[in-house]
Amino acid sequence: MEKAMQYLDLIRKDPFLHAMLASYDNAAAAQVQDCVLDYGCGYGWGSYILSDSFRHVTGYDPDAERISFARRHFARKNIAFTQDGGLLAGRRYDVICLFMVLPYVEDSGELLARLGMCLKPEGFIWISYKSADTALLTVIKSWSQQRGFVLACSSSRRLSDREEVVEQCYGRHRDEGWTYAL
Repeated sequence: MEKAMQYLDLIRKDPFLHAMLASYDNAAAAQVQDCVLDYGCGYGWGSYILSDSFRHVTGYDPDAERISFARRHFARKNIAFTQDGGLLAGRRYDVICLFMVLPYVEDSGELLARLGMCLKPEGFIWISYKSADTALLTVIKSWSQQRGFVLACSSSRRLSDREEVVEQCYGRHRDEGWTYAL
């Protein structure tokens, strides 16, 4: 645990990683307390942050070395790190985190559609990306309209004079309103 805290201190000092850390803090503040998927968890520090607020965290990344690092440095009883995407099939999550992932996948619309099916009916998908990636905003808007997702909140954090991290949270449209105030 001490090693994990040392890594988190280093992350807080880097402007880009600190902006991602804030996204994890926002997702962890959600009032749901059951299952979260950290898709593209990388080295696992975001999953570690989420594990304080959720009963079960699944940290997925296709990179075996990153998952190995995550298991060594950010292991907790309520975190399962995996590089096997097949293990995600059929699972349902209250929250899915896609922080700085969509710009790096081949078909971000297809990934959003697939992960949307893994979401519990009242769940939320948290997305972050750099503001310069305007094409991604079009993909996200198209996905949300086609799949019945509504933007629950949006914010941005400055990385530099020219760049920001955009964070958005989507939930399925439902007449009874949101399950918690954002």
